[in-house]
This record gives sequence, C-alpha cells and structure tokens, in this order.
Amino acid sequence: MTNTTQDKERDDIFDTDVLMQKGNNSNPIKHEGNKKSFLFKSMILIMVFLILSILYRGFQLLITNDYLFRQMLNEDAPEMPKWYPIVTIVLGVLALIGIFLVNNYKRVGVYMVVISLFASAVIQPEFMADGTLFTMFSLFVFIGYGLAIVYPYWYKFK
Repeated sequence: MTNTTQDKERDDIFDTDVLMQKGNNSNPIKHEGNKKSFLFKSMILIMVFLILSILYRGFQLLITNDYLFRQMLNEDAPEMPKWYPIVTIVLGVLALIGIFLVNNYKRVGVYMVVISLFASAVIQPEFMADGTLFTMFSLFVFIGYGLAIVYPYWYKFK
C-alpha cells in the first residue's frame, strides 16, 4: 500500500493540473486590525524627516541664492536658475502633504510622494551631491521600504 501512495505522490509531481491548482492558492497579505503597526509609523516618521530635510535644503538655496556646495562643483559652474529653489520647496510641500495623506490611507498620497520626489530629482540643473543624491535616496527609501510597508494596508486605502 505504501508503494501505491508513493506512486500517487510521484504522479502529482509531474501532473500539471495538480501543480497549477496548488500554485494558485496564495492568500493576499492584509494587515488585520485598525491600529497602525510600528513599521508603518516608523516609515511615516522617516519620510517626514527626509522630506523636511529636502524642504530645509530648498529654503537654504532660496536664502543663499546659490548652490550649497559650489566648491564641489567647478567654480565656473553656471548660475543657479531663479526658479529652482521655489520649485524645490513646492515639490517638497507636495511630498509632505502626500505623506500625511498616506498616513490617512489615501491612495493619492502615495502617488503624490512618488511623483513629487521623482520630479524633484529630475529637475536638478546640475549634479549636486546634496540635491540629486539626497532626493534620489528619499525616493528609493519610499519606494523600497515605504511601499513594502504600505502594501499590507493597501486594501484600506481609498
């Protein structure tokens, strides 16, 4: 009798109908309960800190009216465009609003954060260690860490 059971198991290994049925029985990941997890709260705090840092950089650019690390650029680097600090601040405010919308389970908040951080990285007039890399770091943190944390809550987002 044990030989028949082993033969049945062997046949199941190579039977595509059985394989396809067993492979499709996955359950979606859902966060149960109404409270936010520690990871969700920490993601919100990390992103608020990163976005406030981007806003601080924008205000410093507006005050100094020049690149913050000009010595890292060539001294003959072109003058910073007048629109750049203002656009950096506006995109930072949009990302900050987006994070608070993510905290309130609004799908538009996720899109606002990703789009505003991406746009902020794209509009860099020069490669700047403080601007380009920090903005891209913030974007990658939100996409890598943030969306992995948001995914179990996605069914709650409206």
